[in-house]
Amino acid sequence: MKTEHTYGEWLQLQSHLLWAYDHLKPAWTTPTEWQREMGYNSAWLVREGWAEVRCDGGVCRAGKGEWLLVPPRTRQQRFSPKVHILSVAFRAQWLDGRHWYDHGLPLVVNARSIPHLEKAGRQLARVVKRAASEVDGDMRRFRLIQRKFLWLMRALPNWLEVYAAAMDQCGVRSSRPHAVDDRVEAAQRLLKTWPLHEPLDANGVARDCGLSRRQLERLFLMHFHTTPHRYLEQLRLQDATVALQQRNAQVKVVALRLGFSDASHFSHWFCRRTGSSPRAFRGKTLC
Repeated sequence: MKTEHTYGEWLQLQSHLLWAYDHLKPAWTTPTEWQREMGYNSAWLVREGWAEVRCDGGVCRAGKGEWLLVPPRTRQQRFSPKVHILSVAFRAQWLDGRHWYDHGLPLVVNARSIPHLEKAGRQLARVVKRAASEVDGDMRRFRLIQRKFLWLMRALPNWLEVYAAAMDQCGVRSSRPHAVDDRVEAAQRLLKTWPLHEPLDANGVARDCGLSRRQLERLFLMHFHTTPHRYLEQLRLQDATVALQQRNAQVKVVALRLGFSDASHFSHWFCRRTGSSPRAFRGKTLC
């Protein structure tokens, strides 16, 4: 059954592309041991070798000619030493932070049963290669001119349309949006653009959205199940994990950019939230 929402509800869906490529992965970018990941949807079409994901106590493996459709939950993943995959990673979330597709995944599907997904993935990978040929992986820190950014924004909706159709075909249901107070939506937009090196001015955010601080915190907790401060902390953590996955990243530089006075304070903060030091996390993700 196809999902139907009001147009206003669909406007709550926020999406962006993280990467898309279709090639044999270099050995140094391919984790052959279990590597922890979290927070985004992935779709891998294995052309040669195999790919595995472990989450919720189970393991799914895809071999040649199969899609491995990966959930946006915390998971572990690994690949064969020489793996050629068509890989697309993206985020698609409602305003309250819930993922568009989560339940019913991971899933292994024969590529011949959903041929349009491979076509859409190849098209998206070609656009990414044209716009950011130097990047092999996460694009969020890659600098783009406006024209190339708009190429990517134009290409992503086609992938999402075909991905959603494939999910319908496989019997995977999407989540439903919740009604969000307009003032809280405005506060969320402010937090998403908040300079990550600056402490949160909750009173100022509340005032700009026509709320008291107490109202803001109560409504934020009701809609997003967290406080504005913790929401901003999660954005900082996402930024830190992305930065640490870059091969030339320095822990001290990442710490300063996020507003920490020294690397040790940042390391303690990062470890408390992930269970791993920044250097250990970096070592695991770059293996």
